[in-house]
Amino acid sequence: MNKRKAENSLDQYDFSVGNVEAYFNRGTIGYNVGRSSITYSYTVNDIRYTNNYDMLFYKLPSSPNVNDKFVVAYNKKDPQKSLLLGDYPIKTDEDFNNFIKEGIKINF
Repeated sequence: MNKRKAENSLDQYDFSVGNVEAYFNRGTIGYNVGRSSITYSYTVNDIRYTNNYDMLFYKLPSSPNVNDKFVVAYNKKDPQKSLLLGDYPIKTDEDFNNFIKEGIKINF
């Protein structure tokens, strides 16, 4: 996913809390082969969504663990379209609300 595709995919967006389900840290072994990837889940309107992507298309958080939490930006009209925002880790119950109050900047 390139910058333009990511921006178009999110369109009008909102935020949720994402949970890391799987993280694969792979070294590059050839062009477009062996990139690190992440799988995460999040809930919108009581529906759980799961999504994944790899570092070839978007910046991953550095060395996340399973069950780490981060802010997820999702498309309001199509919540399956989303990006986990690795610059916004959620360590405490207050973190999500503090990030929303301070304003979240998505770096495509």
